[in-house]
Amino acid sequence: MKLKFFLGYTLTLLFTLILLEVSSFFLFQSLTKKEFSYAAFQNERLARIAAIQKRLQTTQSPELYNFHPYLGYVGRPGAYPWGEIAEPFNEYGMLSMAKHPYPYKKGKNEFVIAVVGGSVAEIFANITEKFLEQYLREKFGFDKKLVLVNLATGGYKQPQQLFHVQYALLAGFEFDAVLNIDGFNDLALANDNINNQINPIFPSGFHIGLMSKTQMTNQLDFQTAKHLYAHYSLYETELSVLSFTQSFPFKYSIFFNLLGELWTKRSLIEIKKTEYKLTFETQKTMSNEFRGPLFQNQNGNPYEVVANIWQQASTMLYAICQANRLIYIHVLQPNQYVEGSKPLSDKEKKMAFDPNLGWGIAAREGYTHLISKGEQLSKDGIPFYDLSMIFKDSTEDLYTDICCHFNTNGNVIMGKNIAEILLRELQKQKF
Repeated sequence: MKLKFFLGYTLTLLFTLILLEVSSFFLFQSLTKKEFSYAAFQNERLARIAAIQKRLQTTQSPELYNFHPYLGYVGRPGAYPWGEIAEPFNEYGMLSMAKHPYPYKKGKNEFVIAVVGGSVAEIFANITEKFLEQYLREKFGFDKKLVLVNLATGGYKQPQQLFHVQYALLAGFEFDAVLNIDGFNDLALANDNINNQINPIFPSGFHIGLMSKTQMTNQLDFQTAKHLYAHYSLYETELSVLSFTQSFPFKYSIFFNLLGELWTKRSLIEIKKTEYKLTFETQKTMSNEFRGPLFQNQNGNPYEVVANIWQQASTMLYAICQANRLIYIHVLQPNQYVEGSKPLSDKEKKMAFDPNLGWGIAAREGYTHLISKGEQLSKDGIPFYDLSMIFKDSTEDLYTDICCHFNTNGNVIMGKNIAEILLRELQKQKF
């Protein structure tokens, strides 16, 4: 009787395990969007385990950036802003996918453009260099080698672009032109500063909040410590799950491979959430020395205040370029929250549009102020170009997140516009 019960129990368990394995095999691709392969997933899992162990063993805080005495912050050399499939920040603190040496020295027959701004400018500088050179050569007969030197990074807003050009020139960079691609951060992040009692001229509190506690004062308040604990606990739990999945015999199980893959996918989402909480919440509790002088908003409209800063900084940047015989081009970047700027596809509405996002509200309500100030820049003889509507006839998927970023096709559209602007300004701004 006991033997019969044992055999029945064993067969039931065996049947359940087989059913679990077969079901996992057929569900694998639909749940993970990947084809199943023991070797491929073992390699990915080992790489992820190594990355987590490295993160947990490091003495550095989790943020991507380091404080900088002139620019507010720059990328932490060796950190990967686009993930480890791309290049890390270089020793100068900027991302250069082309591995340009910094400070950059002009070569023969080169036309070098320093690109300043936030993450949209950073992406443009790093992915469009070859396209832009080929487009200029084939369509307009441009006969020089084009070099885009990236001086932009995530979260930069005026006056960081202004200060960076000054700093780069003093540091020995050599270039022919300055391309300033900005606008969104100047509304969203400067407005965030105002809402958190941080001077709008100061760097984004969203970006320096955690640094102010971990890199400078080394004094964590309770809320920051709690968010850091949650952040690192996610890594520890994922490491335990993946280490178990990698052990014998579970690494040969389709079900446990699926479990490990889904856990990592969920873990990455949760880690991003805790990173956002860290960066968002810490700006609220920064000490006063990182907030700047008390800001008195006499105007009443915060968007008008930040648009004024943006306009004045561009005017000063143009004067610096003129004094150094450099072409200056200022373009207002497109953004999906600007009314009428693009017919969003169903995919974009789902993954790249959040009507309740504070940054999106700032763009929707504030872009008219930038456009108005841009018109004044143009009247003052400053080469400003409003590119906020360059996607208004594009029905294809371009935007990639709820913030402001667009894909390669979007950068190509912007690149074509900028190429034509560049040739126009080369004729106008002669030295």
